[in-house]
Amino acid sequence: MAQLIDTMKGAGMRTMLGKCLAATALAVCLVGAGATAAYADTVVTVKPKKGADAYKAIQKELDKARKKASSKNQYTIKVKKGSYRLSHHLSIYSNTTLDLSGVKLKATKRGGHMIKVGASSKDKKKGYAYKNITIKGGDLNNNGNKATAVLVAHAKNVKLQGMKVHNSKDAHLMEVAGVNGLLVEKCKFYDQKQNKKAKPLTLEAIQLDILVSSHMPQYRAEALPTKNVTIRNCSFNNVPRAIGSHTAFLNSYTTDVSILNNKFTNCKSAAIQTRNYQNCLIEGNEISKTPRGIVIETISDTGTYMTSRFSKRYKKPPTNQNIVVRNNTISVKGTDPFFKVENEGIRVAGMDLKKKLKKTSQTDAVPKGNYYASGVIVGNNRISTAAHGIRLTDTYNSAVSDNMITFKGNPRKVRTGFYGIQFLNGGAGNEILGNKIQDFCTNGIFVSAGAAASRIEDNVVTNVGKYGISLLNATAGRIAGNTVTRAKSHGIFLMDGSSATAISGNTIDRVTDGCGITLYKKSAAGSIEANKVMDVAVSGIFIHERSHATAVTGNAVTKAGKYGIFVEGSSSAKTMRDNLISSTTKDIVIR
Repeated sequence: MAQLIDTMKGAGMRTMLGKCLAATALAVCLVGAGATAAYADTVVTVKPKKGADAYKAIQKELDKARKKASSKNQYTIKVKKGSYRLSHHLSIYSNTTLDLSGVKLKATKRGGHMIKVGASSKDKKKGYAYKNITIKGGDLNNNGNKATAVLVAHAKNVKLQGMKVHNSKDAHLMEVAGVNGLLVEKCKFYDQKQNKKAKPLTLEAIQLDILVSSHMPQYRAEALPTKNVTIRNCSFNNVPRAIGSHTAFLNSYTTDVSILNNKFTNCKSAAIQTRNYQNCLIEGNEISKTPRGIVIETISDTGTYMTSRFSKRYKKPPTNQNIVVRNNTISVKGTDPFFKVENEGIRVAGMDLKKKLKKTSQTDAVPKGNYYASGVIVGNNRISTAAHGIRLTDTYNSAVSDNMITFKGNPRKVRTGFYGIQFLNGGAGNEILGNKIQDFCTNGIFVSAGAAASRIEDNVVTNVGKYGISLLNATAGRIAGNTVTRAKSHGIFLMDGSSATAISGNTIDRVTDGCGITLYKKSAAGSIEANKVMDVAVSGIFIHERSHATAVTGNAVTKAGKYGIFVEGSSSAKTMRDNLISSTTKDIVIR
């Protein structure tokens, strides 16, 4: 994975995408597979009375395993099938499997947590102290308690398989921090309630957290990174946010995270929201009935903590963050009740801090600097949305390719602009390639606010309410090989000081109120060549308001309402030749 973007530089990002994604998948899927599987030298069966409080009976055997289990003599504590109460959380230690297959545990109202890796009272262990722990099966009903059901920290090689975890209130279902090697597989997480008036610090069903006392007081605080995490084939339903993080250590990353083939339904805020991750693969997930699908963040103005172990100074983020979001199916619907945010299928967001943050109880005084995202691949996703499709802000060296994005909202009820793909607020070296975008109420592709795209190529944009492809105070390299059909205002529109190296080989058909290709308000293009423009209301190519093109050559304009090519007096086209104009009021006008 470390070579993802470097490999692309030599042969072009899109050409190498398939090979690089395959390498990424291989690297990330090795997470959790490298550790030796637990084997049971000692098996103990616990038989609590039917409906009884099972805490003491189970914990007694877990305590024995704490003393006797080792890597060469692992323990399995198997609980007899049945339904039991749990008055206190179970503490599990190294080299132990807790088999809860066929077991239902319901926390008492004073039960708090249900399962915790490590000591019952505040844990004092350092590093990845607890090793080789597996929990199999079990239905954990947290009974509306305001405490995280499952806690995992200071641990290595932990597996949770086939569990059901549900019914927490204003608390996570599972919280993880300082873990090296975690597999969560074929588990179900559901019915997690979050008070809208409460501080939104417990939104995630599975929270990948950090070991600071304000967030995980049950463990010793330590700047211990979480890495090698796989969450696959799980389901999440009726939770605020399913998987993710809202905390991070400055200059330290959560690494090698794989989120694969999970199903998310009725997430009130978002399905997946990462923060400060590297080497991350999010693939094959199904997301429906959620305001935001997948959110990739670097840092935020809350939840970022500093430690001398990782330097408290600003350090330039890596160019190669190696994040791949591919082959996901996302349906965006609803409004986030916790945050005032615009909804989107996929969002990638860096943060350019213009001044140092103010220290609060929930964040440290993070130094100013550009904490950009870089090296992100968003490919082959299918997105149905009543808001935005894919948005990248302050992002560099990344690609959005081969996605299918469809707007499903009611345009008459939309009060703001929604875009199929949007790049904004800085960034460079990005590519928009081979996407299919349709039915958006505003623009199909929109690059704005100082952002830059090196290539916008081979995209198909159909039936949009304003512009097919638009640049606003932005730059692009090649805008080439795109097809725009049924754009209301303009097919390709550069405005407010935007520029493109070349606009070539595009096909624009049926613009109802505007022009095929437009340069407006001090915008510029190196060349406008070999484009096909058909059936537009005004002009095929329109250059005006002090805009300029170096060459306008080899274009074909058919059936324009006024002009084939129009260059307004304050604008210019240095070279004009070999253009074929037909079925227009006037062919070429320069005045």
